[in-house]
Amino acid sequence: MTHYAAAQPTRSLVSIADMPLSFLGFALWRAWVSLSYANPVCPMPVNTAAGHLSYDIVLAACAITVALLSSRLAPLAGKRWVYPAIALLLGFSAAANTAAVIWPATKTPLVVPATLAGGAGSALLILLWCEIYSCLGAARVALYYALTIIGGVLLTFLLQGFREEYLYGVLIALPTLSAALAHRSYRCHIPAEDRPAASGRRLIPWKFFLILALFELVASYSSAAISAEHPSLIGSHSTWTTLVGGVLLFVWVWRFSSRLPLSTLYRAPAVLICCGLLIVPLFGIGGSVAGSFCTALGVMLFNALVLLFLCDIAKRFGVSALLLFGIEETLLLVSWAGRGAAEALDRQGLFGALGPAVGSVAAVAVIAIVTLLVLNKREIDERWGLAFLGKRATEEDERSRLAHRCAEVATRGRLTPREGEVLELLAEGKSLSGVASELIIAEGTAKAHTRHIYEKLGINTRQELLDLLMAES
Repeated sequence: MTHYAAAQPTRSLVSIADMPLSFLGFALWRAWVSLSYANPVCPMPVNTAAGHLSYDIVLAACAITVALLSSRLAPLAGKRWVYPAIALLLGFSAAANTAAVIWPATKTPLVVPATLAGGAGSALLILLWCEIYSCLGAARVALYYALTIIGGVLLTFLLQGFREEYLYGVLIALPTLSAALAHRSYRCHIPAEDRPAASGRRLIPWKFFLILALFELVASYSSAAISAEHPSLIGSHSTWTTLVGGVLLFVWVWRFSSRLPLSTLYRAPAVLICCGLLIVPLFGIGGSVAGSFCTALGVMLFNALVLLFLCDIAKRFGVSALLLFGIEETLLLVSWAGRGAAEALDRQGLFGALGPAVGSVAAVAVIAIVTLLVLNKREIDERWGLAFLGKRATEEDERSRLAHRCAEVATRGRLTPREGEVLELLAEGKSLSGVASELIIAEGTAKAHTRHIYEKLGINTRQELLDLLMAES
C-alpha cells in the first residue's frame, strides 16, 4: 500500500453526530424564508401584499448598510444586542401575518413595518452566520454549508405538512432558535484566537461578484417561466434544485475533497449553466424543465464556491466578513432584473419564435468568454482567491506569507493536496487533534499525514519543519 493510499481519510457518517450541530442553525432561517416568502403554503397576507421584491430590496439595503459600517459593527457575533434584535424583528414579521389572518383589518397598517422588520432581521441573521462560518476552516465551512442546505430543504418539506395554526407558531419560533444556535456556536465552539476582529481593510474580490451577478441574471432570465410553474423545483431557497446541490457538495467534501481540490471544480457551475441553456434544450432532454434545473443548479453551486472563497479571504486576510457578504447579498436583486427582462422580451416578441434560442446562444457566449478571461487557472491556483484581491507582497499579512511559504514547500516536496493542508495547519501551531478537527478527519489519519510529510521533506520534528519554512522566507 502506498503512503498516499494509507493516509486517505476514513470518514463515517456516524462521526457527524460528534460535530457541533449548532452550526446547522442557519438551516432554520432557510426554512423560514422559504415558507414565509419564497414558497408559502399557508396564507401570508402581509407578505403577499408587500411582495417578495419589497422584502429583497429591504434585505439588500440593510446588507449594504452593514457592509459600509463593517469596521464599526464587526464582530457582529460579539454584539449582545444582535441576537434578541434578530428574534424580535423576524418574530414580529411572522406574527404580523398571523395577526392579519385573525384580524384582516390589521393587514394594511402592518405591511410596511413587517416588511422592514423581515428584511432587516434576515440581513442581520445572514451576515451573522456568514461571519461565524468565516471563523472556521474551509473543509468545515463546506461541510456545514452543505448540511445546512440539505437540512433547510428537508425541514421545509416537513413543515409544509403542518396544520396552519401550528405552522404560524413555528415560523415565529424559528428565527429565535436560529439566533440562539448562532450564539451558542460563537460562544462555545469558536476559540477566542479564531474570532474576527474589527478591520478597516477593504479588499474586495470584484471579479467573483461580477461572475455571480452574471450567472444570477442568466439563470433567472432563462428559468423565469419554469420557476413560476414549478416553485418547489427551481429556486434559490428550499427546492429540489438546492437539495441536489447540497447533496453534491456534501459528497464532494466528505469523499473527494482530498483527491479533487476545489481549484479543479471552479468552472463546473459554468459548464452546468451552459448545458442548461444550450445542450439540454438542443437535444430535447427533458425539455425546458431539465434545462432550467441545470441552470439553477449551476448558479447554486457557484454560490457555494463564492461562500467558500469569501470565508477563506475573510479568515486569511483579516477582511471583515460583514463587508464581503454584505456586498454579496445585494446581488439577489440581479435575479429580479433577469425575470423582468424575460417578461419584457416575451411581451415584445423579439426574434419571434427564435427568441429563446437567440437568447440562449448569446448567454452561453457571454458566460464562456467571461469565465475564461476572469476565472483563469493561474489565478485560481494561487491559493483560493488570493489573486482576486490584487494584493502585493508588501501588503500581505503574516498568515498569507506563511501560506505562500507552505505552498512552495509543498510543491517542492511533492505533497498531496491533503498533505499541503496539514502542513499549513502544523505551521500555524495546530496540534494533531486540532488538525484532525479542522479537516474533519481522524486523529490517526492526521498523524499518518504528518509522518508522510516529514518523510517527503527529509525532517524528523516540527521544529525542523518550522526552520525549513523560515528558510523559505
